[in-house]
Amino acid sequence: MTGMTTSARVRLVAPVAVLAVLSLGPVVRLGGLTAGAVVVSALLWSTALARHRAPFPALVVAVALLGAWWAGHDLEPQRLLPAGAVAFWLLAWVADRRPVREVVVATAVVALVPLTLAVLGLLGRPGGEAVVPLSAATVVAVVVGRNRRTRRSLVQALEDRALRAERERDAGARAAIAEERTRIAREVHDVVAHNISVMTALADGAGYAIDTAPERARAAVAQVAATGREAITEMHRLLGVLRGDDEDGAPAPAPGLAQLDALVEQVRAAGLPVVLTVGGTPSPLPATAQLAVHRLVQEALTNTLTHADGARGARVALEWTADRLQVEVTDDGRGTRPRDPDRPPGHGLVGMRERFGAWGGTVETGPADGGWRVRGVLPLAPVPGTSKVPA
Repeated sequence: MTGMTTSARVRLVAPVAVLAVLSLGPVVRLGGLTAGAVVVSALLWSTALARHRAPFPALVVAVALLGAWWAGHDLEPQRLLPAGAVAFWLLAWVADRRPVREVVVATAVVALVPLTLAVLGLLGRPGGEAVVPLSAATVVAVVVGRNRRTRRSLVQALEDRALRAERERDAGARAAIAEERTRIAREVHDVVAHNISVMTALADGAGYAIDTAPERARAAVAQVAATGREAITEMHRLLGVLRGDDEDGAPAPAPGLAQLDALVEQVRAAGLPVVLTVGGTPSPLPATAQLAVHRLVQEALTNTLTHADGARGARVALEWTADRLQVEVTDDGRGTRPRDPDRPPGHGLVGMRERFGAWGGTVETGPADGGWRVRGVLPLAPVPGTSKVPA
């Protein structure tokens, strides 16, 4: 019992002590209380102290002690000690804690007592009437032990399932957090990068024109302020969505196809002529799909402002057909500017592809006609199996 707490020792010893004292009562009433009976009873019950760590050896020792005592008294049925009930207790522990092979052997060992009484009854000696209750006690001990084992296994399985469910929930929460972080980074990139690029171009133009054309410089500075206010409004909308509330009582609508004209005008004000054309018959498009198209055009034009050297203009073309919408943004810039090695890679291209991919669409980028082209194709029919679309 080394290493056990006081309460554990009490739970181990107290039932044994109580049952040992109670088992001496029938011996006293039958007039068979002797020093030997007390010692053997104590030894029998002491085997139960090993029921946790070694129930099978404890059972074998108990049956051996009981058998030796009984054999020493000429196998008289009335000399069977009530303390022999410890064998049924230990049998239940074996059935609960040990494998089936040991349970079978333990049952056979305990069954030796009723089997011996049955043989003695066939030989004409008294005691045969105890065979049935002792056999029933043996069966009950095995059933109780196996039932406890089954119930404990069921509880353990339920605990394991709950633990797995908790781990899966935590893993799902971590994945959701990572996905949300990616979405936030993509939104912030779309809002901030575009507006800052426009403001930078406008500020450069104002700096060049401040001496030669003050009116144009003032107009450019005013446009910088307007673009900054628009950026603040966009960020307010984004943060309101992330918080799940809005100070004005209703969130501002996400940019869509209706805002493409304003987007093009903003880029024109930054000094890049842009032509917007629409072909075919427009079809109804969900808000998140419209946002994907808006962000693609926004990212492509921002890249033209930022990276395309010598770009004299850009063209945005939306072509509607019965089953798809094709969005194409081209410019006539001469390649790209060298990338700052200290600047981390952006989320623009990845974001465009993720947005269109969520709707079963594709995005292609590459050189075309001496400039650069970004083309996205968005199916108009619902995509089977699509249940989640990033905002």
